[in-house]
Amino acid sequence: MLKLQFLGAAGQVTGSKYFLHTSTSRGMLVDCGLFQGGRKLREMNWTDLAISAGNIGHILITHAHLDHIGFLPRLVKRGYHNPIFATKATIEIAGYVLRDSGHLQEEDAKHANKHGYARHSPALPLYTSQDAEEALNLFQPIERGNKKLIQDNVSATYYNAGHILGSCFVHIEKKYEDRDPITVLFSGDLGRRKPIYLKPKDSAPAADYIICESTYGDRLHKNIDALDELKAMIVEAINTSSVLLIPAFAVDRSQELLFCLNALMRDGKIPDTLPVYVDSPMAAGVTDIYDKFSEEHIFSQEELNEPDKNPIRFKSLKVITTPEQSKHLNDINGPAVIISASGMATGGRIMHHLLHRLANLDTIVLFTGYQAEETLGRELIEGNTNVHIMGTQVQVRARIRKLNSYSGHGDQSELLDWLKSSPKAPKAVFLTHGEDSARKVFKEKIESELGWKVILPHLGEIFDLEAESI
Repeated sequence: MLKLQFLGAAGQVTGSKYFLHTSTSRGMLVDCGLFQGGRKLREMNWTDLAISAGNIGHILITHAHLDHIGFLPRLVKRGYHNPIFATKATIEIAGYVLRDSGHLQEEDAKHANKHGYARHSPALPLYTSQDAEEALNLFQPIERGNKKLIQDNVSATYYNAGHILGSCFVHIEKKYEDRDPITVLFSGDLGRRKPIYLKPKDSAPAADYIICESTYGDRLHKNIDALDELKAMIVEAINTSSVLLIPAFAVDRSQELLFCLNALMRDGKIPDTLPVYVDSPMAAGVTDIYDKFSEEHIFSQEELNEPDKNPIRFKSLKVITTPEQSKHLNDINGPAVIISASGMATGGRIMHHLLHRLANLDTIVLFTGYQAEETLGRELIEGNTNVHIMGTQVQVRARIRKLNSYSGHGDQSELLDWLKSSPKAPKAVFLTHGEDSARKVFKEKIESELGWKVILPHLGEIFDLEAESI
């Protein structure tokens, strides 16, 4: 038996979960992410999976973003206690991401109960910090390029995806006694053709079926230099004595911004005295991980070890650790830069900064990546003048800006090039991890340029990969 069931990211950009039924009684899960966005999406996290935890033999993780690992503690809470495979870098980052998520789940429930804006009384966390710890105890490292036998004559091989530190796409092969093997390739999230500092992604190996992300399947990234684009925002903040507030993912995006700020200061293009605050303990912790995995990026160990040469640390950088320090940022005036998670403004300390500063004319809110449907980030970049944050209506008077050169996802051209790098045409490509508008456009592009069969799966839909046609 080999059936593929889509349990998330089928018409959405979050909640990646793909279940391979590899035998009559069990199977393996590829990624296990949270749905993020509006209330309807968030409430989907409270619904039990269509498969029971006892029917999952193993879990394979492509990378450590919350929309790919954030449901793991919930699944463990529901009884999953088998191995979770990931690269060493992904496991290190997952420690920060899942602990932070468990803590935020608890804090958000407390805040909702205290201020009375929860729909249920009492508000409960989706999972706790303890659930997160139990999930982390199940992780086991897997090396890129080494085929690992998982279960039911199924093996998995990891390849570099160039998306974030430790990120991979996964090639799965199921062998049979009476027929040729069937191969399935899960893209995870695919990085850019030329990442800012990560090693570029590997070519796609041959596969019978490809499950490919389509976040930017309907567009091309603008050909803008990342340093020039960020410099323009810094200059605007300096000239208007504004606070540049940047919602940024704690994993990789925050480090990219620090790298570019450092480069601009080093080259004398912006003042090296400009105060830069990273208000994200997770971002600070993940930055330290870069020292351990020099094979993932272009930084040398010498650069990382020398304070004056370190490409992601500089003298005017201040790391905020405690909630009290975070609150004191409410009192600073511009020009200054505050980088805080989360990147789509769906939770974390950035929510408090937006609550405090969105109504101020001397604030610039700068988004640096994709903003999913029904997120506060999407509302702001679409021009909403009034938004709700933690039960409070806030007038938007701040200037809203967006960078186009910092996306960690490949655009239509880059995704297409990765598909073309496969040595042979697959039987079918399943487009996931994209809104319907994006994946419909990408479907037409693949069909017209490559002549491949493309399927847009629905949530919960099951496909028999052993059938002669699907």
